[in-house]
Amino acid sequence: MTHTSFPSQSSNLLHQRLEDALQNGSEIRIRTHDAGFIGIPIHLDAEFVELVYLYVNDEDYEDDTTNPYGRTVWLIKLSDITAIAYPFKTWSKQDLERWLEEDTLAPEPDNR
Repeated sequence: MTHTSFPSQSSNLLHQRLEDALQNGSEIRIRTHDAGFIGIPIHLDAEFVELVYLYVNDEDYEDDTTNPYGRTVWLIKLSDITAIAYPFKTWSKQDLERWLEEDTLAPEPDNR
């Protein structure tokens, strides 16, 4: 993994989230004006983020069983990014159900 910190970007939330994903090896989703990308950041600098996406070849598309896996790498210009989705917190099914139940049982705030 390669990364470079830029002091002027320390307040840039997009750059912070990309840096976190790079450090944690987290899969992220990126939207640009006309495309979407999914992958794990492997490089980040002042202008670009590089994502790698590993996948299993589609059997209908590829009959070659000797190479069932593939890899795509995208180099995306940071100024083209319009949105990013990243993992924030995960729950087990039981934890989520308990959280939803607690939320429904919580009293409504008094907005007087």
